[in-house]
Order: sequence, then structure tokens, then C-alpha cells
Amino acid sequence: MGKEKNLRRVGAEVKMISNMIHRRIMAGKSSVEDMITASNGWILGYLAHNEEREVYQRELEEKFNIRRATVSKTLGLMEQKGLIERVPVKNDARLKRLILTDKGRRCNAEMIAEFDRVESEITEGIPPEKLSVFFEVCDSLKNNLNKPEGNRE
Repeated sequence: MGKEKNLRRVGAEVKMISNMIHRRIMAGKSSVEDMITASNGWILGYLAHNEEREVYQRELEEKFNIRRATVSKTLGLMEQKGLIERVPVKNDARLKRLILTDKGRRCNAEMIAEFDRVESEITEGIPPEKLSVFFEVCDSLKNNLNKPEGNRE
């Protein structure tokens, strides 16, 4: 009898867990106004964490590995929702500094509280040493995925 092949796939498991976490977070949202996309959340968090310095679109493209057109569209929608402002820079009219509005700060604070709540739920009963191994494996997966195609050993 041959070795039984493992039918579970890392990519499928990660996707399922991601979907479950997303559903759990969105379950408490009551209106379209409450719903912030994942990319909106990442950007709000990044801007909140870096409010003491100037942040521009290009930095977000590089930080989150998102195409220019996608970031531009996302920022436009966030501006329409009143979450951010794009303020022109005096010495270069092409550059626009990204600034959180009060509404953006409130949304970010609410999201952090919700993420913390869900994080507590999903890690309940898991010993710290197992979580440490989980994060080590996640780092290895990300490192593998960051290697250029054809350069994988």
C-alpha cells in the first residue's frame, strides 16, 4: 500500500480561514456605511500609524504591493467616503499628501477594536508556543512567495 497523499492544501486553508475571519468581522456591521474594505482598512491603519510624517500614494503602492491604478481608485473612493483628504504639496503640484480625517480616525479606532475582539476569539485556547510556530510558518510561506519565479529552491 502506497503512502496516502495529504489532501489538505496550505493555500486553500489560508483562503478559508481568511474568509471566515472576514465574515466574523463583517457580521457586526449594520450598514453599507459601516463596511470598510480590507484595503481601506490597511490604508487607514497605515496612515494612522504614520500621521507624524508625510505619506504619499507611491508609498502605499510599494508598502502593500498594489498597482498604481488600484491605489488611485481606492484613495478616490476613500476620499468620497470622507475617510481621507489628498492635499497638494506646495513645491510639487503633482504630489498629494494623504491625511486622515476625523471620520477616518474614528473608523480606524473602531476597526482596531473589532480586530482585537476577533483576534481574541480565534486564538482562544491556543498556547503561545503554538502561535509562535504558526507565525514562523507564516513567515516562511511569505518568504517563499516573495522569491522570484524560477528562483525557488
